[in-house]
Amino acid sequence: MHRALLLLTLLPLAACGGSGTGTSFSINATSDEDGNSTITTDSNGQMAIKAPGFEGAIKLPKFHVNAENFDFNGVKLYPNSQVSELNVDADDNKTGEGRGKVRVAFESPAALAKVQGWFREKMTARGFKIEADGDGLKGTTNDGDPFRLVLGADGDQKTKGKLEIGS
Repeated sequence: MHRALLLLTLLPLAACGGSGTGTSFSINATSDEDGNSTITTDSNGQMAIKAPGFEGAIKLPKFHVNAENFDFNGVKLYPNSQVSELNVDADDNKTGEGRGKVRVAFESPAALAKVQGWFREKMTARGFKIEADGDGLKGTTNDGDPFRLVLGADGDQKTKGKLEIGS
């Protein structure tokens, strides 16, 4: 899980620039010794950092995360999907149990059944254990991390999704 958190945390830094609405991004960390730390960006690129002993805000280029630069244990999002939110909640509890959680909200340019079938095929090919969960899927990754994929139709040819990884 720590590897997934690190990769997802660094991912948006490579996806900067462009116009239009960017991806909302947040990292929340809890440390037993130091207290809470947060880093957030909004869809316009405004970044706020709050940590014990430091607080500040800066303006960055907008982050744009899409299917091409998002990877979930070898599974990308449906082609041409756009990520609207990426949230990382880390719990540094000193046990090494990886109690973090990653949440991703996205939109895919295809009908619900097509997007669901695509994810089922790609996840199965990567060794995930999956089962149906309404219009979505749930199970465990090839690393044993639990996940849940919630999908919903947004008209005839669009699907909105939320992917949650971790405990």
